Amino acid sequence: MTLASITAVTLFLAAGFAALYLTGLENHRPADTYPVGEETQTEAPNQAGPTPDTEELISLRQENADLMKQLDALRAELESMREKESAADTEHLPVPPTNPPDQFDPDDLKPADPESLTYTFVLNEILSRIAALEDKIQSGPYIVAPDGTLMRLEDVVLEEGTEIILRPAQGAVLHPDGTVSETEIDYEAMGYRYPTIAISYRDMVRGTTYSCNGDQRLFSASLIKAPYVYTLLHQIAQYNEIKRANPENDPAVGKTLAQETWDKYDLGRMILLTEESKAPGSGKIKNMDLSGEGKEFSVLELIEYAIKHSDNTAFRVLRDEFGYEYFWTVSYELGVRSVFTSFNQLTANEANLYLAAIYDFALEYPEEGGMLVNLMKKSDHQVLIPMAVKNPGDAAHKYGWDSESYHDMAIVYGDAPYAVTVMTTFDIATNHDGLNAYIRSLIREIEALHETLYRVYREME
Repeated sequence: MTLASITAVTLFLAAGFAALYLTGLENHRPADTYPVGEETQTEAPNQAGPTPDTEELISLRQENADLMKQLDALRAELESMREKESAADTEHLPVPPTNPPDQFDPDDLKPADPESLTYTFVLNEILSRIAALEDKIQSGPYIVAPDGTLMRLEDVVLEEGTEIILRPAQGAVLHPDGTVSETEIDYEAMGYRYPTIAISYRDMVRGTTYSCNGDQRLFSASLIKAPYVYTLLHQIAQYNEIKRANPENDPAVGKTLAQETWDKYDLGRMILLTEESKAPGSGKIKNMDLSGEGKEFSVLELIEYAIKHSDNTAFRVLRDEFGYEYFWTVSYELGVRSVFTSFNQLTANEANLYLAAIYDFALEYPEEGGMLVNLMKKSDHQVLIPMAVKNPGDAAHKYGWDSESYHDMAIVYGDAPYAVTVMTTFDIATNHDGLNAYIRSLIREIEALHETLYRVYREME
């Protein structure tokens, strides 16, 4: 018996039982009943023996009991088949790593002489840079007031009469009498909070990783556009490979595509946009006149708008046209999990998994992958990672910017390519001077860490 047929029989029996039960109640409801609490009490039945009416009621109850047994058995079988079907659906999916690397491990370096002074010196330099970066993150100059306003710590003004809560300062000494040598204001206890800063690094060649708050899920804002477009172009690249090998789509020649797929995944296919197509938020298309007959855009043009200008309209149209199935499949295979909670949830470490995939994609499919990398290099808002690295043109990046979300992710090309993602709960709408400079200082720490690691690797080779 199939799952569908068991479901149908189960529903039929349930409906039959309900109808039979209700009929029995309607026809044989005792006349002298009265409520006691949540129960119903009845007078004692006639002691002279069952009447024809009560015999019918007993028969109905027996039928109900038999139906209930069948229903319970079918429900158990249905649940068993659902579990088997669910297991079969996920059988082909890879098992995620139990302990994915998310921190720098000195043992990864494996020098020829671990006791050498050079290695010891460089390792200390690496650990020192990590400590400096984490201290810069944890003691950042910004704080969020109880009303949600982002401000510099030095600009916090406590109103007269405000109860000031103190805590031991970092490194303070506890005296025998219970006092401490130094205290500081405990802003968090007073309703303030520090912005979240998550940063992740990945060496593209050797796979060395480091992160601080790298597994913290945050609203991705427009960062997610790059991963989605990557999966779309990856799909198109595979279809283009078939098209190039078999331009006539002839089964006698080789692999073929369904005509619908052949047409749908064509970068030159035109899609009509109207005023109703517009999405709020970032982008340029929303400011165009699409009234009347509207305007046609190619799939390639929509991709360019989505990546270069973070265009929300283009991005929504692409998702409406191509869906999410391949995006979910690729994301799962990469080990990304946050997007399954919400499409706009992401961690900095997961962003770097997507960047590593884009890097490999450009190597495997230079035409489609190279196009995506070039679009990312031309992406707007170059004030974070591109301006932080030595050569801005090396940064293929995608930024994200929304309420309490200010991020950037990039593949930094050069002699030793690496990925870096910084995600924060800063709200750039407050337009504080120095905020971009502060985030760039964190990225420069990552670049210095990468250069130190690269120097070690060169010496090891």
